Amino acid sequence: MPEVRVTVKYKYYRKYLDDQDFSGVPLEEGTTVKELAEKLGISSYYLNRITVNGEQKPADAVLSDGDAVVIWPPRLGGG
Repeated sequence: MPEVRVTVKYKYYRKYLDDQDFSGVPLEEGTTVKELAEKLGISSYYLNRITVNGEQKPADAVLSDGDAVVIWPPRLGGG
C-alpha cells in the first residue's frame, strides 16, 4: 500500500500553550484522523476539534499525503 506522510500539531493546554510537532508521520493510504491519533497515543477525548489544512474536519476524515493536521483540546476551542 502506498505511504502517506502528514505533519501533525497537537496543541494542548498547561500553564502555557505548548505544541508537540510530529513532522512527516508515515501512514498507510486511507488512514483517518482517529487512526492517526491512536498511532500517536493521543486520546480520543482530544478529537473534538480537528483541522486539516486549515479546515475543520471530523475524526473519520481520511488523510492525504502532505496534509497538515492540528488537534485542539476542549480548553482551546475543541469542545
